Amino acid sequence: MRRLLPLVLALCALAGCTSSGSSTGPTSPTITRTQTLTRTPTAAPTFTPAPAATVQPLAPGQQPGQGEVDKTCPYIRSGLNEDSGGGVNVADIEGDRVYRTTVLNRLKPAGCRFYFYAPPYEAVADIQPRLFATATAAHNALVLTAQAGTEQISEPNFVPGVDGICYRTKFFGADGQQDWAFAFAKGKLLVVVHTQRKDTSRNAFYLGKAIAGEF
Repeated sequence: MRRLLPLVLALCALAGCTSSGSSTGPTSPTITRTQTLTRTPTAAPTFTPAPAATVQPLAPGQQPGQGEVDKTCPYIRSGLNEDSGGGVNVADIEGDRVYRTTVLNRLKPAGCRFYFYAPPYEAVADIQPRLFATATAAHNALVLTAQAGTEQISEPNFVPGVDGICYRTKFFGADGQQDWAFAFAKGKLLVVVHTQRKDTSRNAFYLGKAIAGEF
């Protein structure tokens, strides 16, 4: 009997004999399910640029309008005729003498406005900053502000890391909507510089470049 056992085992192996206790049965198919979740997007804050408007003249002895006070601009000197000129100043950059400077304290941070030294004592330039919640929001507002004007000229990286745009808009009434402005986004701030120059965009651009480091 001992001699027959190896032979029986060998024959069983050739015949494919298996133990009934070790059978695993057929393999079950694998089912993969994909579940798609739909999220309602959060509405992004919207920004609408203020309508372009003519700035009213400010004659000697006349009180500034609401939210505007006689005060030195914290970002740049006025130049002739308010001070002795020299250095970087609005009169030289914009190309018009300045007799009066006001601060726009309704803005946060405050803005500035500069008035011509002779009749009709119109505003020759102003600086209007605005703080946003994020740098992205400020940059989007820059684009929308420029798009509200015409003839946009992109000025990327006009100072390291800061983008700006020149565009035409309304500022001095006699010029219609042909006056040049320059806007730039720096961090969370949007800064808009208006001029009464309709002949060139460079004055607004250079004025913006001169004050960019103050923000």
